[in-house]
Amino acid sequence: KSLVNVLLAKTVSEMGQRVLLIDADMRKPQVHLRLGLDNLLGLSSLLTEGDHWGKALVPVPGYENWWVIPAGRRPPDPTRLLSSDRMKELIRDISQSGQFDLILFDTPPVLGMADTALLTQHLDGLILLVSLDGVDRNLPKEALARISATGAPLLGLVTNAIKEEETSPNETLYQRYGYAEADDEFDQANAPATAAAGWTLRPQLLQLRKQGK
Repeated sequence: KSLVNVLLAKTVSEMGQRVLLIDADMRKPQVHLRLGLDNLLGLSSLLTEGDHWGKALVPVPGYENWWVIPAGRRPPDPTRLLSSDRMKELIRDISQSGQFDLILFDTPPVLGMADTALLTQHLDGLILLVSLDGVDRNLPKEALARISATGAPLLGLVTNAIKEEETSPNETLYQRYGYAEADDEFDQANAPATAAAGWTLRPQLLQLRKQGK
């Protein structure tokens, strides 16, 4: 999902739109790894320390219309931070700044934790990513039901990752994405990235709610 968000942000920026990609997956952040960025300062520090969001804003090298706010160091309780008034204020401030045409949030899976459901209450919509042959066919229905319960408009569905591999029938989506091991992998995920290079939207340009999408 992070790669899909990265590619979407890249495409939108190349179309001349000013795009901001925020890594809201503070459990297992991937955006900074995909783009080769530092993750020491990011969303978690903005929420815990109250800094202005511009302090964590990172321009993506080689793209004049593309910026990123990494996830930052993993906090003890990501769910509490995403449900805080500070998070709501942060989204409002960034949206009303007028600096971006499109804001994307890379979030954890909809099922298995409350993070995404809490965050999308403050956004204009959500796009669901489903891996073909990667999840039980009942899970997308559960995900759609959870999205509907939040009141966030579902903007669409993306499918990817067709793989021929054997998996345990008892393996959960939470385990498949590796979130059960996120604590053990945290130190590695937050190290300065060396690899080169994730959906929810906000501002006024698209006016998605008004269009009924």
